[in-house]
Amino acid sequence: MKRPQAAKRQPGRRSAAESRGTRERLLAAAEKHFAQHGYSGTSIRDLGSVSGIASSSVLYHVGSKRKLYAFVLQRIADSLSNVLHHIEDGSGADMMRQFAERMMSWSELHPDYVRILVHEMMENPDRLGEVHRWLLASFMQDALGLSARATARQSRNKVDADMVLMLILGAVINFHISLPTFMVLRGVADRLELKRRFMDTLDQLLRTALLSPQKDIGSESNAGTRAPS
Repeated sequence: MKRPQAAKRQPGRRSAAESRGTRERLLAAAEKHFAQHGYSGTSIRDLGSVSGIASSSVLYHVGSKRKLYAFVLQRIADSLSNVLHHIEDGSGADMMRQFAERMMSWSELHPDYVRILVHEMMENPDRLGEVHRWLLASFMQDALGLSARATARQSRNKVDADMVLMLILGAVINFHISLPTFMVLRGVADRLELKRRFMDTLDQLLRTALLSPQKDIGSESNAGTRAPS
């Protein structure tokens, strides 16, 4: 008995696997190009050239530069989804230290994503608000919720939860931006040592701002100097 022959693919038509592969190549090229040149400095022709694909094929697979950019931003949002998972409950400073460590790890794993976000914040804040509002809203809302819980546990002056989150996000991003220049100016070659010092300093700042009632320095000092009864 003869086996039925598989349907032959028509000449010029790509298989689903080939289309997925082409789309992945385009997304990878787009991430690199958007990171280096920003949104305005990237064209469909550029992406086709570095991918070895005709401009018309680029548009066929992704629709437009704007849609391609949205795909890249969605990948950024997806990569951030695990940053807030399973942060252990503890003092406000401990919780935000965990968040800072995870943001640092994320930024080291995805340096192009960091550059893309920096390009947007510096070059086109209007588009940043327009596009990121629906792509990164979930992550930002969850991060703000974490910061609100952490700051609610401190016993000293009222601390602004929004600004604590902004401080951590800005500090981690600027660490990567300023690190090469700082290493040259200070003559330091050990990047890991600078990272350790940076995270320790950030931890000290968080602990100063987010002292819990059990760790209030003033209370501990008074307890230690109280006259015996």
